[in-house]
Amino acid sequence: MVLPAKAFNLPFMPSKWSQIGWAVREFKKYMLDQLADERMLVAEGKPGSGTLMSNLVRAAEERPETTKSASSPNNGDAQRLKTLSVDEILGNIFVFNFAGHDTTAISLAYSMLLLVAHPEVQDWISEEINFYIPDTKSESWTYEAHFPRLKRTLAVLLETLRLYNPLPGVPKYTGLHPRVLKINNQVINIPSNTLVVPNLMALHTHPRYWGSDSLTWRPSRWISPTSNVTVAEQDVAALLSNERLFIPKKGTFIAWSEGARNCPGKKFAQVEFVATMVALFRDFKVQPVTKEGETIDKARRRVLEVVKDSNVELLLQMRDPDSVAVAWSRR
Repeated sequence: MVLPAKAFNLPFMPSKWSQIGWAVREFKKYMLDQLADERMLVAEGKPGSGTLMSNLVRAAEERPETTKSASSPNNGDAQRLKTLSVDEILGNIFVFNFAGHDTTAISLAYSMLLLVAHPEVQDWISEEINFYIPDTKSESWTYEAHFPRLKRTLAVLLETLRLYNPLPGVPKYTGLHPRVLKINNQVINIPSNTLVVPNLMALHTHPRYWGSDSLTWRPSRWISPTSNVTVAEQDVAALLSNERLFIPKKGTFIAWSEGARNCPGKKFAQVEFVATMVALFRDFKVQPVTKEGETIDKARRRVLEVVKDSNVELLLQMRDPDSVAVAWSRR
């Protein structure tokens, strides 16, 4: 933040800015409460919550180790590793939340309109959701019991990111040393300290990896049966238990990057997305609001055109999403 939170409440500031100040103060208060809870767990010798806050607090609470620097003129000189301060912890939490907000929101927006255009996919994920989560009380939903089973629902996110990733590319650096790539029979030498940005769209739509319909949004491509045994469609339990999430060939799907420095918010984004889908499509369905003289099928095609009419302005965005209105109804 360039301005302190209290600056947003100054009399000459626009009235809406006070909401920003309130949000900043509330966010910091919430984070400080979490920080206190995690520190209490550390002091009591208990395992943490397993969240990002937990890891940062434990990194801050660890006693700095004494190390010897090989580059020091005197190899016996000790250097003490610095731990994280409270401000550094809060800063990291803010960056993680801010960085993941837009990308997750964009993925949800694209997925929603794609589902509006594809009612059969709504039915497909609703069947899975209602089978595994018959209880309408969200308090009974748990990550361990439900998230691993909702493969179809997660497939919607994966397929959306394959075609409509918020990021046009994932920047990578070669580092201090040159890199050598061997592609088929060709050797490519990349100098040190070179920025390389893989083209996600080209990679995620290559027919070699994604088939002849690689440009088609089809979440079912991410679901593979565990055997060739034919299961009757009416036997939902057997059908769902026979499904497994498709694992692409390494390097062909890098929506969250790949390797040791892939996106740390990957799992959070997946869980958040699936939870949203469960809340919305368990009991409801959605369709486009038709214009005068427009059929429902034509309206769905119009929604698809709005989705496809996208451009990159820092992140991927639809040019005119407000031209689409949707209506929700109970199943």
